[in-house]
Amino acid sequence: MKRNKVAIAAAAALACCASGLVAPTESASASSAIFTSIDETHPITLGAPMNPYNTKGNSFDSYDQMELGYNQYNGAHPDAMFPALAATWKTVRGGLDVYLQAKADWSDGEPVTSSDVKTSVANSFIVGTQASNLAGVTVLGPKEIRFNEEPGTHNSLFAAQVLETIIVPNSEYGALLPSDIWSVISASEGKGGAAQKAKATLTKLAPTVEDYAPKTDISAGPFYIARLNAGEALLVKNKYFFDASKISPEEVVLRNYTGNEEIWNYMEAGQLDFAPYTSMPSNVLHDVLRAGNKELVAPSFVAVALAFDEARYPYGIAAVRKALAYLLNRPAITKVGEPVSGAPAKWQTGLIDSVSAQWLPSSELSKFNRYNYDPAKATSLLKAVGFTERSGQWHMPNGKAWKITLATPSGFSDWDAAAVYMSHELSAFGIPTSVSTAPDYATYLTNIANGDYATAFWLNALGPAVYNAYARVWGNNVTSKGNELTTKGSFLHTPATFKTDGYGTVALNTLTEGLEDKTTAQARPVVAKLAAAYNQELPMITIWDYVLVEFVTDKHFTDWPSSPGLLNNPPGLWMWNGYVHAK
Repeated sequence: MKRNKVAIAAAAALACCASGLVAPTESASASSAIFTSIDETHPITLGAPMNPYNTKGNSFDSYDQMELGYNQYNGAHPDAMFPALAATWKTVRGGLDVYLQAKADWSDGEPVTSSDVKTSVANSFIVGTQASNLAGVTVLGPKEIRFNEEPGTHNSLFAAQVLETIIVPNSEYGALLPSDIWSVISASEGKGGAAQKAKATLTKLAPTVEDYAPKTDISAGPFYIARLNAGEALLVKNKYFFDASKISPEEVVLRNYTGNEEIWNYMEAGQLDFAPYTSMPSNVLHDVLRAGNKELVAPSFVAVALAFDEARYPYGIAAVRKALAYLLNRPAITKVGEPVSGAPAKWQTGLIDSVSAQWLPSSELSKFNRYNYDPAKATSLLKAVGFTERSGQWHMPNGKAWKITLATPSGFSDWDAAAVYMSHELSAFGIPTSVSTAPDYATYLTNIANGDYATAFWLNALGPAVYNAYARVWGNNVTSKGNELTTKGSFLHTPATFKTDGYGTVALNTLTEGLEDKTTAQARPVVAKLAAAYNQELPMITIWDYVLVEFVTDKHFTDWPSSPGLLNNPPGLWMWNGYVHAK
């Protein structure tokens, strides 16, 4: 699977600068420290604005695009954040008070103020990315602002969510907002016809914000965009950045790319100082390392699973799902599908293994069924619920021959390879299995939402917050853009309640939703119940946990971070935390 948040598309073959971009007066100096990489979230899109709200916008996280804070990816403490434009913050009655960096300035020399934050929050309401339970903001001073939580609600991740707000300059984006924007936002948080009208107004405003094209890049980050063309973006050091003294590179060059293969070619040619995770086979890894690249490894808070629509016969039968778990040799599948950046799932808990170990004591984990490869157990389970084998073909209790179609999206080379291997395993057991590949990921998600698949590959164990992981199973499933796939429950059609050994009847949906309101200590017994229910119910079979494998070279820079928190964030954050120094 590509780590990219959006599908990779071929860059437009244009030789001129994108519309609205102004050629810089600066030029790359042969003697300056130039950091070369790619943007892992998307390639360069010529013609797209330098606007973080645009889905194809040329804005680069941690370089010129900045947030108030960045997630530390701590599985035990998912609310832990790195300071960024916010120097400090504190929880207060009814919300969160945020104090901006005293020396935070935009690249035009103007200070970053509470007005910028207020405008940015208004934009987040308009484009639908505002934090859960956010009711609005109150300016307390030029560098102080309060994020107000909706009265009568509490979200344990409220601070983390509001700190991830992208901050843009009021001087650019303030004029896009109507004078009554906060009245509209307040009305949209209510109920009835007035609220619906206000929400419709915000929806109509979205294109104005998303399509806005600044003439120059005004950045509060360590760099700003100076030049952009079909091949690369040149970013120049922002001398007004609050931690400019820590930034060693004078310039950053972000290369364009059309897919994983081009990124591999850059690495094999030794042309990237840093390369983010891309799915690759073992022979490519060998060539990449031979070229002088070295690995930086950390846990990745996501896994891949084979998920089932329990409304589709026979996948509503727990014994069927468990039998398939015994038939799928996870270590062998991982070796084929994700040999470089995958670790076969040890436990079936709904969490990646490292997070399971943080939340569940070993005495609890030892009780869980690990569903290790065992065709004999699969046979026993199937026969116990009325399946029969005749002439090497398994038949369902209704007498029909059992055939399976594994669904995957095109472009996910690791999923595709794994699906083919799994189809051979299952067919050899007597369940004829084929692979159906959707033309692209967007179509794949649409098909899932429409209930077109009985068995499909699915990202699960999304972390670091355990709420997000279990909402993926017993809540509304969401896409990478945050759009609901369904309006009622999950496409998996998992049960709302389940009788779990040792815990009695567990209200899965209710417990999952309740995780949002709980501290880590309060959440532990809830996670224990949900993990036990997952292991017993097995709504999906986790195949492998992703391992974050990134690559760096020491030709131009040294001092790379090793902490999982930093490695799960982009390199701009590394730089102002004291890493990445020119040789």
